[in-house]
Amino acid sequence: MKKICKIIISLSLVLSMSFFGGGTRILADEPQDVDTLIGSLIGYYRDGAETDVLRTLDTLKEVSSEDYETWKAIMDYWDYTEKEMVENIGVAPDGLPNDNSHAFIVLGFALNSDGTMKPELIGRLETALASAQKYPNSYVLVTGGVEKNGWTEGQRMHDWLVEHGVAEERILVETEAADTAGNAQNSFKILYNMPNIKTISMITSQYHLKRGTILYYAQSLLSAKELGKTPIELLGYGNAGYKVDGKDGETMFQKANSLKDIANVKIPTKLVKSKLDSIEISGKQTYVLGEELDIKVTAHYDTGYARDVTDKATIVGFDSQREGKQEIAVVYTETVHESTSSSYDITKSNKLTVEVKKEDSGSGGTETPENPDTEKPETPEGNGGQDTNGNASNGANTSQNGTNNNHVSTGDTTHVMLYAALLVVSCIGIYALYRKNKHVK
Repeated sequence: MKKICKIIISLSLVLSMSFFGGGTRILADEPQDVDTLIGSLIGYYRDGAETDVLRTLDTLKEVSSEDYETWKAIMDYWDYTEKEMVENIGVAPDGLPNDNSHAFIVLGFALNSDGTMKPELIGRLETALASAQKYPNSYVLVTGGVEKNGWTEGQRMHDWLVEHGVAEERILVETEAADTAGNAQNSFKILYNMPNIKTISMITSQYHLKRGTILYYAQSLLSAKELGKTPIELLGYGNAGYKVDGKDGETMFQKANSLKDIANVKIPTKLVKSKLDSIEISGKQTYVLGEELDIKVTAHYDTGYARDVTDKATIVGFDSQREGKQEIAVVYTETVHESTSSSYDITKSNKLTVEVKKEDSGSGGTETPENPDTEKPETPEGNGGQDTNGNASNGANTSQNGTNNNHVSTGDTTHVMLYAALLVVSCIGIYALYRKNKHVK
């Protein structure tokens, strides 16, 4: 009997631990060193996992605030190049510095086996020439070091520009780089020895502009940090691309692999992807007529991470001009990117009851307080949530005075029933063990 009771108690404790763990995955084994976090950042952005980019940045901030500042800026700039940066064709745009504080970076392209230039490299040089003529005081840095038949890309590019009228003293030459990451690393060894150069912009094939830009931006920050200098600013808007028919861009894998080389890190082969677990609504519940809705929507994930998604959620059901109680519905959908080619959506919904009163009612609006005791809010009964299949639960929970609970989040009362049952089983086991011991005595 004693052995059976011990088994019952042990099983109950194990199940109770599972209950308290909920659906959260334990991430304690994830490495916390700076290089691994940076590699994870690059991998998460490559896969489109925005939540995990933010989660990893938050962890990096705790480990090294200096590296956080650098890589937060790099990730923001990568986002800019992907979503906002305009790609100019044929010549640099207006608005660049019109003195020798600026330099155009012209990226090389593989030579023919006999050492002559291919049409694509000549096209890049024609774009560089038009930009150099438009800005006659700017430097032009040509970079490329793969040798063919005794010639490097940098040498051929230099000679072509001189033959087409660009002054020798304006041209800077790099002749050792074997790829774009090497172009960037070697370029800044030259640029940071030119104290008058403060800004740069990219010239390459149009499809290559995004990768070239983020690599040079990252390398500028990393080189400046290493040398203790002010970073040379990369003017993303100042690019110029040679248009190659049939080629519009490069893959995220290409960009990520080059960026990891710049950072000298590895991207982990397995990246834990956060999955949306619930949404929580907090904020004011009492308003005067005409007052704007003031709530916050927080997404909680199975990795234990939480973030504000108010601006991404769909919020309906509030009318500031209608007096009385109103039920607000909130829906948030997030895509889980298992890889660059595999993804699916998770949707969570919730409800909150608010009240709109006349201004002279004596109520200036109440705000829901924060719960300092738990990272995730307690799950109220009947919370108006919705699972990933769209199955809605009951409306927002109300207290005896008819007002909503301070926090409302999606959840499942099945866990409460399970916990109650576990407690009963544990108590029976403990009591039986007690009786057995007493009888023995």
